[in-house]
This record gives sequence, structure tokens and C-alpha cells, in this order.
Amino acid sequence: MSIFLKNLSKKIISLILVASCIFSVATLSGCTEKEPEYIATLNDVKINNDVFIYFLDDAIAELGAKTSPSALKDKAIEKLTTYFKTNSLAHAHSINLSIAEKASVSEKVNGYWSTYKSYYEQIGVKKETLTKIFTAEVYREKLTLIYFGENGKEEIPISRIFAYFRSNYVLFQSITGYFTETDEAGQSTRLPQNEIEALVIRFQNMADVVNSGEKTMEDAADYLAESGLQSSVQTVILHKDDESYPEGFFDKIQSIDTRYAAVIASNDYIFLVVKADVDITSPHFNEKKTEIIKILAGDGIDPIIEGAYKVESDVSSVAYNDYLQLILKVKGESK
Repeated sequence: MSIFLKNLSKKIISLILVASCIFSVATLSGCTEKEPEYIATLNDVKINNDVFIYFLDDAIAELGAKTSPSALKDKAIEKLTTYFKTNSLAHAHSINLSIAEKASVSEKVNGYWSTYKSYYEQIGVKKETLTKIFTAEVYREKLTLIYFGENGKEEIPISRIFAYFRSNYVLFQSITGYFTETDEAGQSTRLPQNEIEALVIRFQNMADVVNSGEKTMEDAADYLAESGLQSSVQTVILHKDDESYPEGFFDKIQSIDTRYAAVIASNDYIFLVVKADVDITSPHFNEKKTEIIKILAGDGIDPIIEGAYKVESDVSSVAYNDYLQLILKVKGESK
């Protein structure tokens, strides 16, 4: 065999060996390559390092960088275990996110990533990691509804939900007027006193007409528009802690009779309002039912999640210490 053929044969054999090694690594059988060392396993399930790092970073933020490594590890494992149990319980209930929920998660992830991208990349947290974390948060909310909603094991009675609605929300129709205007320079200026008084009288007259049954709120809005007030009728479900309306507005609405048109004025606004009645079959009540269940359930889902599974954890001391020091270094808190 010529020298050329011998060299060619050696090259072919070498390529075959390299290909064999690559295939072996891909199938987790090895050659000289090793799997990346996992920081943590839960019930023999290897947890992606980036997920553990996220919770370790969260533990440092909660307890402080001066906290002992063992205490930080315990807190990170606690958070990771809750995440693991939440995902497991959500899977057991076949929970999936809707298109709207996925969009909401994506929006939140993008917001965090645009702000903390550089930091997360330095400590080894990927954008996909945030998606996993925030998806689990939605799972927790959906589990709350499964357990505390209709037909759930911890179902909150509809009477209690409705009582909360009646005490904390008010439904009304509203037409809004303004005691200010915008000048040519774009500055907000107060109307002359005579115009303010004329506007108040106009609103009071319309309240009388609506209460007499001669006109609806829609008719009132059209009439006010003819006099130069550009406003339409809005249907509002207002929570008592909502600060988008003037102080004391909620209490004033609550104090008027149902279906009665009243005028409520503040420093900058005037409102023609009609308080609406709501019963347990109202779509407006149903619109807020999910929100109220979450409020009334509070953190009640947490002990349910914690008690759902028994989890054994194992943490690599070497890998843990390496990543802890990395995070502290990036934070400027190296020990």
C-alpha cells in the first residue's frame, strides 16, 4: 500500500472515531465529554441549572447577600420545590394557558428582559427561564380557581363572593364634564367662573330630565354634545380602592339610590351618574367573579400546593458554591 493510501486510511479511521464519539455524547454515553453538572435534582429529576440559579438569585434578594450560604441554599431549594410542585399539580389537572395568558406572560417576560437582560445573562439565566417562571405563576392562579372556584374542593360560596362584590364594587353609568380646558400652548387652565356655573346648571337640568323619565342617559349625552360638551355615556364597574376617580367618589355613588340620576362635582370634574342595580345573574358580577375568588382565596392555594407531593432534593455542593460566588461577584458582593 502506498504512503498516500496509508495516510488516507488513517484519516478515514480518525473521522469515524470522532463521529462515533460525537454520537455517543449525543446519546449520553460519553467518550471523554461529560454532561454538564446539575446543581439540583428533585425526586431524581434533574433541574435545569438556569432555573435553580433564578431561585438562588431570588433567595439572595429576599434574605440578603450577607446571609450564610447554607441558609441561601435552603431558601433557594424551598422556592424551587414550590415551583416544581406547582408545575406537577398543574400538569395533573391538565392546565394549559390560553392565547391571552401566553401573551400576558410574553409581555411580562419582555419587560423584565429589556430591563435586566445584562444581569441575567451574566449569572446564566436565559429569557426562556423567565417564561418558565412566569408561566408557573399563572398556573398558581389557575389552580386557585380550580380549588376555590365553582365545584372546587375548597369552593367559596357564591353568596360570599356576591357579598364582597356589593361591598367593594359599584356599577354606574356616567357622563363626564370638565372645569378645565387646554389653551393653545397645551396648558390646562380653569374655565371662567360663569362658564363653570353654567355647566353645573346644565348637568343638574339633565339629571332632572333623566329622573323624570323623559330622556335616557344616551339622550342626555347627545344633548350635552349639542351644547359643545364632547362626552359619551360610560358604563363603569368601580372598586372602592380605585384612585382613577376623585377622592370620595365611590362613597358618593354608593350613597345614591339605584337608577337615580345624580350630579357629583369635584375640583376639576363634574359627573352625571346613574347607579345601576346588580344581582347574582348580572354579567357585570360575573365579569368580576374570578377576580373576587382570587382575592378571597388569598394564599390559600399555597398549603394545597405544598401538601400535594413529597419531594426529596439533592444539591451538588461544588456546583452550588460556584454559582453562588458567580452571582455574588456580579452583584459586587463577593465573599
